[in-house]
Amino acid sequence: MRDLYNAWADKYDQDLLETGYVTPARVALALSAELADKDAPILDFGCGTGLSGAALAEAGFSRIDGTDLSGEMLAMARRKQIYHKLWETDPSVPLPVKPGEYRAVTAIGVISVGAAPASVYDDLLAILTPGDLLAFSLNDQSMAMDEYGGRVRRSVSSGEVAIRSEAYGPHLQAHGENSGATVYVLERL
Repeated sequence: MRDLYNAWADKYDQDLLETGYVTPARVALALSAELADKDAPILDFGCGTGLSGAALAEAGFSRIDGTDLSGEMLAMARRKQIYHKLWETDPSVPLPVKPGEYRAVTAIGVISVGAAPASVYDDLLAILTPGDLLAFSLNDQSMAMDEYGGRVRRSVSSGEVAIRSEAYGPHLQAHGENSGATVYVLERL
């Protein structure tokens, strides 16, 4: 995956924007409705070139850090001058984040088939303390899979998290009706 994203970095924004990629704005607005403190520290996990960070900044958030597995994507994100801190993630080691360090974590278009494995959901919950928020999206294909959508439903039913916001809507608009995503804002209990 790292090689794929490194090679794609220069054209990533253009390619996604041409598909009508609206998920970053949807997640940022959902988080903004649930987190009044716009100065709260946020980790943009899988920040890529910074499309998601730009959406968070546009929604009013001011303290955004980002991490991604692609150094080339991070170089593009750095140019946007949105993030306070950026670092390259090594998927083979735990995130270098203390629980409670961030008031919210976002994973916008990250946890899905063909991208990050479903276990990333658990990794992100592990760095949240009670009251912290996880804002993320699951595309249609991932939502239908027990490994992804089922994992979210089980964490809600077990009382590990509570749904603060859940909304289905467009993901890649150029792909038509069969390209939607569910946007969640979950509270760690």
